[in-house]
Amino acid sequence: MAPIRLGIFGAGTIVRAMYAPSVEAVGTERLKVVAVADLQIERSQALAARFGAGAYSDPHELLQASDVEAVLVATTIGTHAELALAALRAGKHVLLQKPMATSLEEAEAILEAARAAGVILQCEPPHVLHPYSRRARQDIAAGVIGRPCLMVARSAHRGPQDRSWFYYQDQGGSVIFDMGVHAITWVLGLLGPVASVTARMVRSIPERMIGGQEVKPDIEDNAVLVFQMCNGALATVLTNYCTAATQLPAIEVTGESGTIVIDGPMGGYALFRQPITEMQGTGADGAWIVPTFTRALIARQSPTREQVTAELAQYSSLAYFVRAVERKEEPVANGEIARHALEVMLASRRAAETGMSQQLHSSFDTGRLP
Repeated sequence: MAPIRLGIFGAGTIVRAMYAPSVEAVGTERLKVVAVADLQIERSQALAARFGAGAYSDPHELLQASDVEAVLVATTIGTHAELALAALRAGKHVLLQKPMATSLEEAEAILEAARAAGVILQCEPPHVLHPYSRRARQDIAAGVIGRPCLMVARSAHRGPQDRSWFYYQDQGGSVIFDMGVHAITWVLGLLGPVASVTARMVRSIPERMIGGQEVKPDIEDNAVLVFQMCNGALATVLTNYCTAATQLPAIEVTGESGTIVIDGPMGGYALFRQPITEMQGTGADGAWIVPTFTRALIARQSPTREQVTAELAQYSSLAYFVRAVERKEEPVANGEIARHALEVMLASRRAAETGMSQQLHSSFDTGRLP
């Protein structure tokens, strides 16, 4: 089988740090970068030289001039929909950075274009594929923690320090679009669709130094979202551009009889259950068990951190996209989940602006989640 010919839209930080190493990990026998487009032609040329590809300053010119069959869209948020639509309408498979669009109308157009062209559309972030996400779904389905009652997910950092566009709405800037989407996708992956959302958002840092320049953001940089899930559980998302560091667990799911704690996607997977008699002995999967101060038990269960690291290298979002194109199968991290995540984010913004809970109308097929 000939390698998939990939065109890359964008040659910025995310492409250089995340996707370029993934291309090399997948291997040239399965994937070949043949073209790169970035508005800054110097960046295009530098990345293209790494792969022996053609360099362009205009993504539309790339589509017309090259023989790409698949496209990675990793440009600024405000351009995602336009470029994804151009690629899909040109009959290209698309791996689309998050969020897929900035409006539901754009999202629907993207889904329709993918259906009409009969091509693969995979959307970031790929957290539903994470080994811990799969393990948590399995434990929840098996009734290990009882009926889920509450989930808390955190996704935060200090804010991008080198790119000012993240802080302006007219360029697609949004702490929800950039950071909140990660925690939201974890919630969707473990508890399914959202029925309604309540939110509060504020701008906590009015001035910032970004790339040596003073920036006055017009976005909210600190948000708390509360979801009523379709399955009856509650979920809270904490996200901001105000966190320099944290030792808090990234994800907690509490059920009627236990709690799953994921201490960050690259951290540990822990399971707390009551009563104690349920977990005497060595524990499931050979886990080791120690008593806690609350007289519950903590079991650090497989997969181990080493196993997770190996799985992520094998099933990175780009590798999974390549596999989906090769097999001509719809990705699990598909446009339906991304469209629902976008509706959650837009409804959260309306909820914060109006002070009123917002009902959601889209959904996705949870039965397709592994």
